[in-house]
Parts: sequence; structure tokens; C-alpha cells
Amino acid sequence: MPGPRTGMGARVVIGVGVALSILGLAVVALLDPLYIHAALDSAGSAGILGMTTSVTHAMSDRTMAELVFGPATFAFPVAPGGPRFYDAAEAAHLRDASNLLHWFLAAVGVGAVALVVTLVPRRRDPGAWHAVRGGAVALAAAFCAIGLFFAVAFDAAFTLFHEIFFPQGNWEFNVATERMVQLYPTPFWELITMTLAAVVLLLCAAAWFVATLRLRSLGRTEVSRAATAVPRAPGP
Repeated sequence: MPGPRTGMGARVVIGVGVALSILGLAVVALLDPLYIHAALDSAGSAGILGMTTSVTHAMSDRTMAELVFGPATFAFPVAPGGPRFYDAAEAAHLRDASNLLHWFLAAVGVGAVALVVTLVPRRRDPGAWHAVRGGAVALAAAFCAIGLFFAVAFDAAFTLFHEIFFPQGNWEFNVATERMVQLYPTPFWELITMTLAAVVLLLCAAAWFVATLRLRSLGRTEVSRAATAVPRAPGP
């Protein structure tokens, strides 16, 4: 039995929900410690810090744990009883980053729930799956445009991102003295940006493919129903 039709409002909810869910999955995938360690090593973070690879990984693990799970004080030392790894300005910026991440994840959660609630009752309506494809295509197009901006003008794009999401202005640090930009130098963020774009585009392609298969299946079902509904001519 067909479900409710997918009006314009439902299409918008589905498209936005798809985009937010894909973004959320991509960001969570990049928070994996193994990937972060590989990115740190590729960026040469240990050499910039003048620390061993194991200590560099440990400082990043502590940072990411507090960023995601709290308490977001970022007051931990390199070694027990030693000085703090981050100074007060770095810790303040990381708290802002933690708040931004939590707001983003909350938006992703709302979007994912709205997507499920809206899509499931309409799973037999082709309009719903066109909305899924539309959300995936729109996000892919946006990421291609943003990725091109980052590729040709990374510093300008990076600065614009921080000016938008950290308007308080506490995001510029001295690479010679402050550890946050030594632990996470520019090459690290370049790699993160490229990987995020690749994962998002891959997930967009997967969503488009699944929606296309579903549309084809629904199309075959409609053809079959139409064929069985054709009245047969009476026999002689």
C-alpha cells in the first residue's frame, strides 16, 4: 500500500537530512585515532613539537577525547606533575571548537531523526527518493565548489572558515611558540580537508546509487501493477 505523497516540505526535510547525515558520518570517521595518528605523522607534527611520535599521539588523543567527550578544560600536562601542554589562549580556542563540534553533532542528530521520520512512511513514493538524490547531489556540488576554493587558496579559505565560525577572533597562534599549531600544523589541515572531501563525495555517490536503485525498483513495481490492472478483453 503506498504511503503519503512527498510534498515540497517533505522533500526539503529529506534532502537536508541526507546532507547532514553524510556530513556527520564523514566527520565522525575522521575522528578515528588511527587516521589522526597517520595525519599527524604525515604532517611531521612530532618533529615540529620536538617530541617523540608516541608522546605526540598521546597529546592528540587527550585533545580529541576532551574535544568530543569533555570536560574540555585542555589543562593536561605532557607528563604527570609537569606544565600544561596548552596555554590559556589555546585552551580557550579548543573549548570554542568543542562547542562548535557539539552544536554540529546535535544538528546532525536532528537531521538524521527528521530524515528517518519523513522518509520511512514515504519509502514507496518516488518523490522521496528523488529528494534523497537531490540532497546528495547538492552536497556533492557544494563540496566540489568548497574543495576547489581550498585547493587554489587554502590559506584564504582556512581564514574565512575561522572568521565565520570563530568570530571572537581567538584562533591565530604563533607556530614558533604555541603547541596547538605545532601539533596540528597547516599540512595536517590540508590532509584533513582533502580526506573529508573525498569521504563526503564517496558517501554522496553511495546515497545517489541507493536512491537510484530504489527508484528503478519502484518503477518496475508500477509497470507490473499497470500491466495487471489492464482489463482483459472478453473471450468469444
